[in-house]
Formats: sequence, structure tokens, C-alpha cells
Amino acid sequence: MGEPVAAARRQTSVSKNMATSLQVRGFTLLELMVVLVIVSLLAVAIGGSAGTFLSTMEYRDAVRELSSAAKRARLRSRSQGKPIDLVVDPTLNRFALTDQPENLESDDYQMLAKELSIGLVFAAEVSPGANVAVIRFYPAGGSSGGEITIERPSGAGTRLVVDWLIGDVQQEPL
Repeated sequence: MGEPVAAARRQTSVSKNMATSLQVRGFTLLELMVVLVIVSLLAVAIGGSAGTFLSTMEYRDAVRELSSAAKRARLRSRSQGKPIDLVVDPTLNRFALTDQPENLESDDYQMLAKELSIGLVFAAEVSPGANVAVIRFYPAGGSSGGEITIERPSGAGTRLVVDWLIGDVQQEPL
């Protein structure tokens, strides 16, 4: 066996510069307080706008659901060859599609947001009761006609107008 070609040098102690860089560094109380204040301010700002966002989404969802329900009623009436009713209960903010409005159960209804105000103009002769309104769609394409007003607490809203002659559903701002 021969002699080693090179001798390896290994550092056995930590130098003074390296010792300072390995010290554990933490946050000061002031830095932690500043971060907590910033996070709190962000939470307040986001929290306020989240409520408005949710309210806006519920309103848009209600408009979309009622408009779609009216259009579905028109199509179902034509395809099934019998009248289909869009039944709206404005006191409980709910609606349903049916060919037998007098036999509706409470679980047949679809709910809308409680804070919305629902107003209706409809033909009283097709309505099955005092607390509900009906817009009837006929197989020939017409309807009993009417209007559904969906209003937000702020007063802004949308009106869905159902044409009596062709059963078309139009949407317009209040």
C-alpha cells in the first residue's frame, strides 16, 4: 500500500462569522403586531364585500331561475300538448312548475332568497288560490301572460314579462 496522495482538511470548529449567521432569528413583538393589524384590516374589508357579493349572487340566481322556469314551462307545454303552470308564491318566495297547481305539495316548490321582494301581475282566473299566482303556458304557444318583479332590498330589480300572445319571456330592469 502506498502513501496517501493528498491529505484532506476538515474544519473541526465553527468560525466566528459562521456562528453569528447560525443564530436563531425571530420576530419582534412590534413586527407581529403590525402583521396582525394588517390581517385584521383585510378581514374587515373582505368581510364587508363578501356579504354584498352573496346578496348579489342570490339576486342573480333568483332572476335566472324564474326566467328559466318560465321558458321551461313554455317548452314543456308545447312538447306535452297540455297547459303547464308556473306557480309563484310571493309570500314564501318560492315557485314550481306543474300541470296540476291545486295538487302541489310544499316540497314541489323551489325556494328563492328570503330578502328578495317578489311582485306579480297575473290572470286571476287561472290562479288556484289567494296566496299564489299562476302564469299558464298553453300548447299552442300562448300564455295567460303576466309579469314577475324581483326586487332587492336596495330597490333595484328586474321585471320578467311573459307575453300572452306567444308566451315569450323578456327581462327588463326596474
